Amino acid sequence: MGGRIHGFLGGVLLTSAFAYYTGEYIKKNEQFVSNQLRTTNHIINNRILTDTDLLKEAVPKSSHITVTQRPSFGETCKDIWNDEIITMVNWVYSINWYQFGLTVDKKLLELADKVASSVSEKK
Repeated sequence: MGGRIHGFLGGVLLTSAFAYYTGEYIKKNEQFVSNQLRTTNHIINNRILTDTDLLKEAVPKSSHITVTQRPSFGETCKDIWNDEIITMVNWVYSINWYQFGLTVDKKLLELADKVASSVSEKK
């Protein structure tokens, strides 16, 4: 009986954690999309339709230097690792898989033809 109760409570915990993190993920995405929509609306209204941003005087950017510091060595290692993973994924996405498949297919056909011709010459 205790195993069923523990299993049930474990399932409740897993489901509630999954629901909580899904809600947080949706909230984060909602904030990002909302910000992008506001920015796009500003660009459309003030740059494309009315040119009011072009008439405003440009404000010089601050020349203050800001320094960010990592909380720990582990965080720095995680950031380096994540950067390497992102670089690898971008490289994989940059491959033209269709052309790669055609090239591999052509090379395999050439190899098969060579093997078939060498086998037929031996007989």
